[in-house]
Amino acid sequence: MSFSVAVSALALVVVAGGLLVLSERRGWRPSLTTALLVALVLRMAMFAIAWDRVLPYDLMLDFRVAGENVLQHQDLMLNSRERGWNYLPTYGFVMAGAVSVQELTGLPWVVVARIPAIVSDLGVVALVHALADKEKAGLRAFQYACTPIAVLVSAVHGQMEPLCLLLALGAFLALRSRPRVGLAGVLIGLAISVKTWPALFLPALLLALPGWAARARLLAGAAAVGLVLLLTQPLTVGSPVRQLPATVARILSYHSPGGSWGWSSVVYAYSPYTAENYEDSTLWGIVGQVGSLLTLLAITAAIWWWRRADPLVMAGVAASIFQITTAGHGAQYLSWPVPFMILRPTRLVPLLQFGIGIWAWCAYFFAGGGLVPADWSSWFVYAWQMSSLLLVVLFVLALPWRQRRRPAEGPTEAAPSAQVMQSGEAV
Repeated sequence: MSFSVAVSALALVVVAGGLLVLSERRGWRPSLTTALLVALVLRMAMFAIAWDRVLPYDLMLDFRVAGENVLQHQDLMLNSRERGWNYLPTYGFVMAGAVSVQELTGLPWVVVARIPAIVSDLGVVALVHALADKEKAGLRAFQYACTPIAVLVSAVHGQMEPLCLLLALGAFLALRSRPRVGLAGVLIGLAISVKTWPALFLPALLLALPGWAARARLLAGAAAVGLVLLLTQPLTVGSPVRQLPATVARILSYHSPGGSWGWSSVVYAYSPYTAENYEDSTLWGIVGQVGSLLTLLAITAAIWWWRRADPLVMAGVAASIFQITTAGHGAQYLSWPVPFMILRPTRLVPLLQFGIGIWAWCAYFFAGGGLVPADWSSWFVYAWQMSSLLLVVLFVLALPWRQRRRPAEGPTEAAPSAQVMQSGEAV
């Protein structure tokens, strides 16, 4: 990858982030069509810059192998590299479609593999518009369209995150006006089946409901989706029945390596690891356990603190607290709270998202791109990783501390909005 490619990507990140900040200051009110067009242009421009110059390992190898395994009726976990696939086969079905399209059309894999993420992200723009306060719906959709991390994750990384957010936001939308609890349960269950992290949004969905019966129905719908996908694996992807308990254990125990983000970056600076010795490292095993426990406790405390907040606020808080406390991390994780922070913003959200865009640009285009002289590379990586501590501080400051109650119960920073559940009866 050339230096000019990295600079072009940075320029696009700055343009997108600048539009995000400027739209908030000027109070723009574009139409949904305008927001979708801007989203498409930004993503296609970033896609053209990345093309085959930035090739994330999981996109190029793990996702393609998953798609091929589905088409060949082979278990996705047993027939991938170690830690290469740690999920139910939901996204594997999507990648099977991508493999089929590639074989049918001859298009490069870098094209067909990124299409699902880009299309899903355009859907997120539309759902942000649908969930936003009517007066500012166009502004919020436009702001998500311009959020740099969303552009990078969909158009460069081609990750699963946009599909997870699309399904999760669909669950929140299903509980608006005339709540459809069963549909909401199915949608959040599908989101969790793609990747497990949308479980962060379950408390917000549950507290949006008026009683325990409705909450039980939502949980039952979500659980049913997971069970169906798991128990039908012997039919859909040829998984041995005896393998199913191990599949569940692997999904529940998986966490990303630490060291690239937040407090664990300081540990990494003093005790770096390699891909070969990470699994056997006692220190990093402890770091992972401490990070998981700290994150669980912090999210639990945050859910209690914001228990009376708008469900969209709570969802954004849960995903933000994860970024603040976790040890294991990937750049794509930074997209988790974005639509909720955009929907219920605080003053610092645009600045935070601009900073995240610059940091993630380094992750995708600079840190592993061979552009830094070898003598400087380790110091550059350490500095880049530890700079995330500044973003962690901004995450804390950008939390909606004054949005602890729904509009009907007291003042908030954001404009009033319809509650996710208005009536006492769910269908």
